[in-house]
Amino acid sequence: MNEKLKQQLAKTAKTLCEYYGIADQTNRVHTLLPGVRIFRIDRYHRLTPQMYEQGIVIIFQGNKIGHLNQHQFGYDVERCLIVTTPYPISFETFASPETPLMGINIDLDINVIRELVSIMQSEHPYWKTEDTRCGVATSQMTEAMYLCMLELLSILHNPLDTKVLGTALLRRFFYYLLQSDQGYLLAHYCEQDSSLAKIASVLSFIQGNYAQKLNVNDLAEMAGMSVSVFHKVFKQVVTDPPLQYIKKIRLNHAKNHMLQEGLAANLAAQRVGYESAAQFSREFKRYFGVPPSRIDENAGFISKSNNGYMK
Repeated sequence: MNEKLKQQLAKTAKTLCEYYGIADQTNRVHTLLPGVRIFRIDRYHRLTPQMYEQGIVIIFQGNKIGHLNQHQFGYDVERCLIVTTPYPISFETFASPETPLMGINIDLDINVIRELVSIMQSEHPYWKTEDTRCGVATSQMTEAMYLCMLELLSILHNPLDTKVLGTALLRRFFYYLLQSDQGYLLAHYCEQDSSLAKIASVLSFIQGNYAQKLNVNDLAEMAGMSVSVFHKVFKQVVTDPPLQYIKKIRLNHAKNHMLQEGLAANLAAQRVGYESAAQFSREFKRYFGVPPSRIDENAGFISKSNNGYMK
């Protein structure tokens, strides 16, 4: 991508942050287009675990380095982040008041993506890659993708333009992304019989029921797999075994309850399904690096307006 286009994107993103009232703060807010949020971060954040929702993250200024167990990856103005299943990911954020990180989150529209996959498959034999790979990846942004994003940013301050043109621009972006080096992730996400889609369905169930007692045998049955195959595929896609993933989900939700609602650690522990406050405290400190009583030191980019989720 040429420097002139980079500058245009950063300038337009800055204008949009001003329009949505986040020009002088770290925050993430909904735009006029459903499924699209704009965010701004104005300071460095050390490596911090956060929950990442399903979707695409595109940065127009700044960069991040992520750690997902054995995987390490960075994304910036050259590479976007694709998340096909909800993950607790540790990211180091590089930003400052003078050079804030700015970007947008785009929710995955499974119906649009599925339709595009069907059309593209009828023309060319796409996406023969094995689908039991990690469900999060970064993808190289092309000039066509960034020109599409520049058009999108340029209309998000105008309600009528957004209503008339926004959905079509998102559809065009998904089409370009399906043609990228990681397009197979979106394709497999939409295929009901793919391993990725089956695990994604299980993860959605876990997200809605994490405070309950969850049995791995039941989760394997839900995925239509034997327990041994489920363990293998789950770890390939998520990079954690099922019980470890569930624990991370509970700890992240507990952290959000404490930060957003001011819950005491023992109450937050009960809310997410822990029976032992002592066990919760040990596992919390091991995961976040600080005890629950000092959680503000490890808050990361979380605010009440973004529901405690980070991208």
